[in-house]
Amino acid sequence: MAHYYEAHSHEVLAGDWGAVSAVAAGIHNVYNGIEDILLSIARDVDDYVPTGGSAHQDILDQMAAAINGRRPALLNLSLYDHLFELKAFRHLVRHKYGFDLKPEKVAANFDLINAIFPEFIDAVVSLEKAMLEEIHDPANESKPGSR
Repeated sequence: MAHYYEAHSHEVLAGDWGAVSAVAAGIHNVYNGIEDILLSIARDVDDYVPTGGSAHQDILDQMAAAINGRRPALLNLSLYDHLFELKAFRHLVRHKYGFDLKPEKVAANFDLINAIFPEFIDAVVSLEKAMLEEIHDPANESKPGSR
């Protein structure tokens, strides 16, 4: 997506419908991938996946909170806020089908997804490390119900 944007950023900023739609769809797809990871963690670690009309917001709220005895919070406040913004953009792209997309908003969300994606990956890696440390902590082996 970055390579495409570099080659076509002038078209996006000029409002070319094809370029704007392509970049917006790319942002949409990356956010969906992030949300899929969050849903996998909710299913596999929390044993609870939000459903219903507010599920997209609920998964962000769930991942911003620690679950005692299961996992620390995955999302810090900054990452939560940025994903909240991207969720709103994803909703716009999905429900407007590329119409009414403002080129400067697409460019801003492209910059945002590129800025936070490495932070998101780092958060997932940190969560995995924290959970593995908890599993391998000798102090946990003597506790009832330890893994």
